[in-house]
Amino acid sequence: MPPLLQLDRVGIRFGGLKAVDGLTLSVDRGELVGLIGPNGAGKTTVFNLLTGVYTPTEGTITFAGERIDGLKPHVLARRGIARTFQNIRLFGHLTVLDNVRVAYQVNTRHTVLDSILRLPRYFAEEGRMAEESLALLERLGLAAHQDELARNLPYGLQRRLEIARALALKPRLLLLDEPAAGMNPQESRELMELIAGVRRDFGLTVLLIEHDMTVVMGICERIYVLDHGVLIAEGTPEEIRRNPRVIEAYLGEEAS
Repeated sequence: MPPLLQLDRVGIRFGGLKAVDGLTLSVDRGELVGLIGPNGAGKTTVFNLLTGVYTPTEGTITFAGERIDGLKPHVLARRGIARTFQNIRLFGHLTVLDNVRVAYQVNTRHTVLDSILRLPRYFAEEGRMAEESLALLERLGLAAHQDELARNLPYGLQRRLEIARALALKPRLLLLDEPAAGMNPQESRELMELIAGVRRDFGLTVLLIEHDMTVVMGICERIYVLDHGVLIAEGTPEEIRRNPRVIEAYLGEEAS
């Protein structure tokens, strides 16, 4: 079976700067794969390429057997690619429940006319979205906060809510951009359990950017390492931990 996600010699330039250079990587269905590297290595640029924010200047991106490079973000969301962000981007003025309900709108089938005329299909879908949103909040431990404004949640719960909102898109591929950023060790351990759990329960494939090596080494099955936009290593956590080039470029010492 071909990989769910395949990048073949993908590159992108911004003026004279080549942010990603000839990147080839793949993620199989059901895998949990890490993408690591120093600040400025091009990791978030890769996520922006995968979600249609940027279009590669070279190479191809294939998802579920179809080329997706150049497609718009909303099209890719409907095809099953969802992401979180390094800097939390919740709708702070909306409730926790409404943050998740908004994401469900991507896959609604009722029309504008259904909404304006309040036809039965509109009410049926609104009811379904509310029910599924509540179930998702329950699964991620957020149901008790459903009526709170998102901006009032503690930081760790805001991270959970961002994952919940991404899951509301019903993705096949979940892209997590530094989900442990700003978390204390206990929160990071709970996050590892959460990621492993939602991957299992929702049948997800996960590609993870993370600087917390405890998280990366603890949950990823394979790891790709970028440095200045170039892939310098790929392998299991144990192989990456002991790779001299990775240690020199990024880890600085053997990761525990």
